[in-house]
Amino acid sequence: MASVTARYRRIAEVLVRNGMSALADQIGLRDHMTGLVYRHLSGDDSGPVPGPMRLRRALEDLGPTFVKLGQMLSTRRDLLPLEYTSELEKLQTSTSPVTYAQIAETIRRELGADPHELFSHFDEVPLASASIGQAHRARLRDGTEVIVKVRKPGAAEMIHSDLDLIRSLAALASREWSFARDADIESVVAAFDRMMRRELDYRTEADNARRLRRNLAEDRTVRVPRVYRELTTSEVLTEQFVTGMVITDTAALDAARINRRKVAHDATESLLRMVLVDGFFHADPHPGNLFVETDGTIWLIDFGMVGTLSPQVREHLLWLAFALGRQDEDGAVSALLQLAPPRGGVDRRRLSRDVSELLDMLTEKPLGEISVAAVVERITALLRRHRLQLPSDVSALLRMLVLTESSAVALDPGFQVATVLEEVMPIAMGELLSPEALARRAAMAGRTALRLGTDLPQRALRLLDDYESRGVDVHIDAADLDKVITRMENTADRLIVGMTMSALLVGISTVLASQPSAGGRMRDPLLIGAGGTTALMGMLLAAGAGPVRTAGRFVRRNLRGS
Repeated sequence: MASVTARYRRIAEVLVRNGMSALADQIGLRDHMTGLVYRHLSGDDSGPVPGPMRLRRALEDLGPTFVKLGQMLSTRRDLLPLEYTSELEKLQTSTSPVTYAQIAETIRRELGADPHELFSHFDEVPLASASIGQAHRARLRDGTEVIVKVRKPGAAEMIHSDLDLIRSLAALASREWSFARDADIESVVAAFDRMMRRELDYRTEADNARRLRRNLAEDRTVRVPRVYRELTTSEVLTEQFVTGMVITDTAALDAARINRRKVAHDATESLLRMVLVDGFFHADPHPGNLFVETDGTIWLIDFGMVGTLSPQVREHLLWLAFALGRQDEDGAVSALLQLAPPRGGVDRRRLSRDVSELLDMLTEKPLGEISVAAVVERITALLRRHRLQLPSDVSALLRMLVLTESSAVALDPGFQVATVLEEVMPIAMGELLSPEALARRAAMAGRTALRLGTDLPQRALRLLDDYESRGVDVHIDAADLDKVITRMENTADRLIVGMTMSALLVGISTVLASQPSAGGRMRDPLLIGAGGTTALMGMLLAAGAGPVRTAGRFVRRNLRGS
């Protein structure tokens, strides 16, 4: 317990030192700050350093696991404003490499022999060092050049300890801070926990690489390096070494006479096919993870971050894209709500208005002149405003699309993602509507129906018991009737309108008559006003006496008066 308290205090002090005492207070850490530290440092909150930069610095001070958390949060534009996600994208892990002796010991334990026995050459100086592991170049006995990633000693224990702390902080924040509750920060941290535990096991990265390699087997332009299973364990990963130019090194590409426009198109098409056709995609295609060979072949590397989209989510994405392209406001709203269910209630009228503004933005310019980043920014701002929560993999997808467009535009300033999307969408739709896919969905629907049929009798009995014990509460919002009444006012057939309005008034008066007042008495004035006038209003409307809007005003006045 003492160690946990000390770690809480360490986090609180780092936050305060970086001018974020308010955040420490909001997440429930104020009791872990000494009075001296709090009085001396809390005034920094109003300093000249912007809040996003202070948060980035604090996460860097807290160490590699918190840096990884910040990097994950940089993909959650549905939770954080753009200025925060943009700053968190700058997070870098500063870690020193461990000694070759430590690396050799891990390889001997995992693979059963010394590195120089397993490989014809093993470079003892690391090529790169990260928080979890470091990479060394090596050569197989057959002359194949490979890269060997080795997990650093103690990395797993440190990360597991940090993850336990972050989970407890998320629970504490959810109790103390309304934003944390509304954002369901515990679910966000749970997803981060799963991601980090998978990243610790190099077999997961190996499986990701093999799956992407299979999916791209027929792709002649984009390739994935081979993984050597016999030289791979949870702590060691051996894969084909990739050569080539960084995809955004335009000077090198031009010197090699490579068609940059074709490279931009090919890379974007493959990445979009991963998302919409395969449902399994590389989630971190920054320039350092894409290399181009002299023949134009594109290599993808580093498969620790991937995303998986179910057929249902891909379908919602496609319908959203179709609705935005057709300027279909209702279709876009429905697709958004399917894709990102609300945290609590949602004001559909306000959501429709915001979607309408998004559609207006899309019509102001030709589609090719609108950047993916601008559309993502507007959509994520809309999601935050209406508290719509994206699945974590869809959040990663949005970041992936922004990274993809950024690299493509660096290669070809006139590049249009929409053009490539138009090529991929029919293929994706064909996959989702193929006989095999429809059969799988029918089978799934059948299982759901069977489960519902089994549960329905018991649920019906519970519903009847509840009705008999407590009755039914009916809530009527006058504003919800405005649209219906307005449409009825424009109906030509007054006889039908009269009958409909009469039925509406009868229903309303019956409901209101059944609701006792706070003191237990019936609402006599309202009952007389609604019920006593129902028949007269119906006759007048049916006979065509007076405009239908008279009835509309009558309903609004009585309901608002209640």
